[in-house]
Amino acid sequence: MANATKWITVLGHSIAGSSWKAPCRVSCRRFLRAWLGVLCALLLAGNLAQAATVHGGDILVVDARASKLFLVNPNTGARTIISDFLDPTQGPVDRSFLAGVAIGRGQIFVAAATTGIYAVDPRTGNRTLVSDFTTGPFRGDVFGSTVDASGRLMTNWAQPQFGGAPRSIVRIDTLTGTRVVVSDLANPAQGDVFNCCVAYFTDLALEKTGAVVASVTWFVPVGPSRDVGDMYRVDPVTGQRSLLSDFNSPAQGATDLVPSTGIAVETSGQILVNSHGSSIAPVPRNLLLRIDPNTGNRAVLSDFDNAAQGPLGWRLSGIALEQPRAGGIIVGAGNPANRVTDPTLLFRVDPQTGRRTLLSNSRNLKQGPPFVWISEIAVVPENANDAGFVAAPRTNPFASPFGPLE
Repeated sequence: MANATKWITVLGHSIAGSSWKAPCRVSCRRFLRAWLGVLCALLLAGNLAQAATVHGGDILVVDARASKLFLVNPNTGARTIISDFLDPTQGPVDRSFLAGVAIGRGQIFVAAATTGIYAVDPRTGNRTLVSDFTTGPFRGDVFGSTVDASGRLMTNWAQPQFGGAPRSIVRIDTLTGTRVVVSDLANPAQGDVFNCCVAYFTDLALEKTGAVVASVTWFVPVGPSRDVGDMYRVDPVTGQRSLLSDFNSPAQGATDLVPSTGIAVETSGQILVNSHGSSIAPVPRNLLLRIDPNTGNRAVLSDFDNAAQGPLGWRLSGIALEQPRAGGIIVGAGNPANRVTDPTLLFRVDPQTGRRTLLSNSRNLKQGPPFVWISEIAVVPENANDAGFVAAPRTNPFASPFGPLE
C-alpha cells in the first residue's frame, strides 16, 4: 500500500507540472482517487475474507438455540460466526434446533433438527439445504451427524409417529439426495428392540472399520421412573446391532449413567462418550467416559464434578478430537454454579490425565459472541487447506476419510 501511495504522489506531481488544462487535472485526480478507493476496498475485502477462512485445527461448534455455526480458535478460544442461520443473506433462514456438524466433500454439514441437512461453504458461510426432511417418506427430525469415506452423511432420524425420538440411523447421499435406513430400533431382525419403552439414539460416530458406534437411551415403563443407557455397534451394511456396553452393568464400569450428546473414536480405537446421571443417581454424575472397543468396559477419563481435574461442568454436550499434534479432547458443558444455564463453556481435556482447561467461556465477551447452547462439535482436519477441505486417500468405503470423526 505504501508503494501504491508513493506512485500516486509522483504521478500527481507530474500532472500538476504539465501544461494540461485545469479540467483535465481535476478529472485525472478524480480518477486517481477513485482508483485508490477501489484498491483499498479490494485490500480490505481480502483481509476480511482471510479473517473468515477456516483452517486445519479450528474448532466448529453448532449452537442449538442461537441458530449459529461458530468457529473457535484452538489457541485463544476466540469465537467467530461462520454461518448465522437467521441471516437471509447466507441462505435459507432456519430457526430450528441445530443438532449436528460434520465435515466432508469440501463442505461443512449441519443438521437442523426439524428441517434437514444443510451444506455450508467454509469460505463464505453460505448454506444450501441438501436434504429436506420436511417432505416425503423420510419426513421427521434429524439429530447428530458423521461422514463416511464416500462423503455420505449419517444421521439419527426421528419419524413423526415416534414423537420426536430418533429411532433410526439414516445414510444420506448429499449429491443425489438418496436416503436409506441403515438401522431401525423397531426392527427385530437387526437386533435388540425396545417395544416396551421409549428408546432413541443419543448420538453416533464411525470407527476406523466403518462400523457405527451409537449410544441409546431408553426409559423403563413400570416401577420408579428410570432412564437407562447402552452403547451399540452397528454394521453399516446390514444395520445389525450388537450390544457393546451395558450402562446398567457394574461389571463393565460406572453405572447410574446414561449417554448424553457426544461420541468420538480415538486413533487407538477407544470410544469416548459424554454421560450424565440417570434419574435415580444419588449424586451428580457428569463424566467423560472411555469405552474399550473390545470389552465394552467403561473407565472415567474426566469427572466434571471433581475440581481436582479442573474447572467444573455439567450437562456435557458434544465431543471432538484434536489432531495428535494438539492432542486435546474438546467438550462442551454448562456451568454447575447455575444449573438453569445451558452448555455455554468449551473445555479442552487432556486424553492422558483427564485434566480440564477452559478454552472458551461465553461470559468472556472479549472472546466473541457467546454460545447459548453448545450442541455438537467438530475439529477441522489438519489436512484441510484455505480453499476447502482435502481428504486423505480412501481405504474403506465406509470408514471416515480423516480417521475417526465425531
